[in-house]
Amino acid sequence: MNFLDVLLIGVALSMDACALTIANCTVYKNTLCKKTEWAMPLSFGFFQGIMCLIGFLLGAIVAKWLADISGYLVAGIFFVLAIKIVVDIIKDNGEQQIVCNKKTQTLTVATLLVQAIATSIDALLVGVTMSMGLSIHISIACVLIAIITFLLTAVALVLGKKLGEVLGKYAEWTGAIILFVIALKNLLTAIF
Repeated sequence: MNFLDVLLIGVALSMDACALTIANCTVYKNTLCKKTEWAMPLSFGFFQGIMCLIGFLLGAIVAKWLADISGYLVAGIFFVLAIKIVVDIIKDNGEQQIVCNKKTQTLTVATLLVQAIATSIDALLVGVTMSMGLSIHISIACVLIAIITFLLTAVALVLGKKLGEVLGKYAEWTGAIILFVIALKNLLTAIF
């Protein structure tokens, strides 16, 4: 793998993080502050780089095992996150009818951590493949992947905030649908 390959891999790896950033901006649109907003690109970029490095260090030791379960693991995590959003929407709608004061959802550190790890499992596998042949130093490759993910998710952050404003009350449902699509994509990739 050369420098250009690493750049393209960085773009490909960041796509789930970008989609998740947009989903977060629509689901949590009423409670996001600047600190929380920028925690998304920072977390996703950091974990993409770190997981790639961990994969490189683990190398062929766990390559076969990870390749067999990674799609199912990522799909399961995203299905759980999507179901949690739907349950929260339904629960909040029930509370709104009773109390007439809708509770707003907040993006927690724990949720963001789970999302960052889930979106970077593919980077772990890429790191494993990099251990089998890389023409640039692994630290440069990992930093490039982290920076690309940060930059693209920062763009997704801006787009997601606009999308949240446009979708209004349907934003949370849109976020849940995006998570279901990501989960389904990973599940189908794992099966086929």
